[in-house]
Amino acid sequence: MKKLSRILIFLMALSLTQTSCKKEESASTDNNTQNNNGFATIPSAFTKKALVEEYTGEWCVNCPDGVTYLKNISAKYPTQTIIAGVHQGDWLEISQLNTLSTHLGGIGGYPRASINRVPAQATTNGQDGMVVYSRGNWETNVARLIDASTTKTGKTGLAIESSLSGDNLNIKVHCGFTANETRKTYLTVYILENEITAINQIGATTSPYVHEHVLRKVVTAGTGDAIDMTKGNYVMKEFKDINISAYNKANVEVVAFINVIGSTSTTHEVLNVQKVKAGETKSYD
Repeated sequence: MKKLSRILIFLMALSLTQTSCKKEESASTDNNTQNNNGFATIPSAFTKKALVEEYTGEWCVNCPDGVTYLKNISAKYPTQTIIAGVHQGDWLEISQLNTLSTHLGGIGGYPRASINRVPAQATTNGQDGMVVYSRGNWETNVARLIDASTTKTGKTGLAIESSLSGDNLNIKVHCGFTANETRKTYLTVYILENEITAINQIGATTSPYVHEHVLRKVVTAGTGDAIDMTKGNYVMKEFKDINISAYNKANVEVVAFINVIGSTSTTHEVLNVQKVKAGETKSYD
């Protein structure tokens, strides 16, 4: 009996050891002042930026023209515009596509984009009130949602620390705010990859055709992880051991944004967004 007991104890200990050594992607929230590397000190204001979530696909003949619009916007507002290319119907489509599409009220055509997930204004083709709309209205809506390069009016901002360990990426996202937010707030983290050679882009204007800022992974839940902005002025969330072995690490970027989830697709909003190259740090700005 004693021998059997010793065997059972050994097997239980071995099981616990194997479980504790299993390495998975993980996330934890830490709002304490420890391990924040000074990011708990919040600026008085932040630059308001625009998150452009562009819906595209290699089958789409007009999507290369959409990229031309995006390049022009990026050239005009290089520090205030962050783009994520969300692919549909091709080899770059991710599993959260339907979640994102439903959240925004559906995608009525390609290429289309959502800018800070708020309804469009001042459109030229009757698309006012739409959350995802066509390329001719993108620049107008980016311009109205961002700060000028010398102005800071944002009440919410983000800083990102990231580090690489082999094929794993570790991220800390620091969320600062100068006013409390009573709406339901979430933190969403995207992994993007640049310089991906297309397999068969219809309507390509170059050969080879290269995709930029492609959404490869959503680290959080599809529409974000809940964060509390009803008190204090700082929230930090950490994400560990994100496997990026399938991507070219030199071309990987981290995008983080704070988003409000409303009661309908037209009452959501991205409060602000930040981007950093994998392995680097981006402070509040």
